[in-house]
Amino acid sequence: MAPKVGPKASYATEEERDTMIARLIANDRIAAGTAGFEFELQEPFTFEAGQTCDLTIPAAPYQDGKGPSRTFSIASSPVDLPRVLFATRLTGSAFKRTLAEAAAGFEIGIEGPFGSFVMHKNTARPAVFFAGGIGITPFRSIIKDATERRLPHRMTLFYSNRTAEGSAFVPDFEAWQTANANFRLVASVDEPPGTARWSHHTGLVNAAFIKPYLDSLTDAVCYLAGPPGFVKASRAALDELGVDPDSIRTEEFNGY
Repeated sequence: MAPKVGPKASYATEEERDTMIARLIANDRIAAGTAGFEFELQEPFTFEAGQTCDLTIPAAPYQDGKGPSRTFSIASSPVDLPRVLFATRLTGSAFKRTLAEAAAGFEIGIEGPFGSFVMHKNTARPAVFFAGGIGITPFRSIIKDATERRLPHRMTLFYSNRTAEGSAFVPDFEAWQTANANFRLVASVDEPPGTARWSHHTGLVNAAFIKPYLDSLTDAVCYLAGPPGFVKASRAALDELGVDPDSIRTEEFNGY
């Protein structure tokens, strides 16, 4: 077994020395097979809810051919700074094994923010979010931020997972639905719930499932995030329902 990952990392190249340093504060299992990693940044940082960062672990104890860096969506909101939260499925990859075994104080490099997968500015247009699995992370950031800033956008989140046990952040969304009259959670799992508490839907999030909700959301901007198969299926469902392709924005989460 590899030794526990220590708290220090060495940044040798000029590019790495320019990278912001972040220190691990908490490493928690937030759902079955899913972990959340909260870091504290050591330098000033700003971002828009929904953006991503590149995380780098030089000299990691586990390595593979994909290199020392990966891209993650920020799951926290700007009000949480200087702390930032990332979450990921634990696939067993070298990068994720290193993070999963990291102790508090472990340091990584962060570059960013990147991306334009953020809330649209026109408050008259509703936002409809479609999250598959770990694709929930940018929407946690966006909805948390919108609730904290009391943005007037009407928001609906379709959140699809295989199991209730694997559905991350559901209590957060339930709380924000109570606190924010403009936000509605529509969560569903493919398999009947086992021992986990589950008061939401069971079944596929397909065109028939979506249609009753979209009927009252004309002119919505639709955001799709998750594994490529989920994004493709969700886009096909929206096409079937006649949603304008120009009103659809996507972000694919590839496993690594």
